[in-house]
Amino acid sequence: MHSADTAIIGSLVGTWQLAGWTFTVDGDRETEPWGGDTVGLITYTADGRMSVTLMRPGRPPAPTRTLSAAPARIRAAAAGGYLSYAGRYSVEDDRVIHHIEVSLMPNWVGSDEVRFIEWLDNEAGTQDLVLSTPPTQTDSGRTAVNRLRWRRLTASSA
Repeated sequence: MHSADTAIIGSLVGTWQLAGWTFTVDGDRETEPWGGDTVGLITYTADGRMSVTLMRPGRPPAPTRTLSAAPARIRAAAAGGYLSYAGRYSVEDDRVIHHIEVSLMPNWVGSDEVRFIEWLDNEAGTQDLVLSTPPTQTDSGRTAVNRLRWRRLTASSA
């Protein structure tokens, strides 16, 4: 690991709250997934672990104590508005690689997700973490990029 990678890891460590998420298709049509109200947290630990959770607010409540006992349409709405995975992470140059060990999406278990790192100044005088996906092909053959902006949580904002 390069010393620059170690410095990036030190900058990543902590918990971050989602400040914005955009999805760009074919380089020009930018949208905000789930209506732009998405909430989320991402955490990086000093020992190389990470977890991320994104949620669409306003999902219908389950009329049961557990999600598994809820009607299929409620379970589908809950899962369809939720994304979560966790595992190890590593840093290479300007990228963080999430090595997925557990995930709501079964296909992602055992895979690596690359995110390009960018730092942007914010109105609070600190820097936000921006993680972007490499351009990927959608199921319909279009090119898409997700860009998530994260703001560090502090003890006073938790």
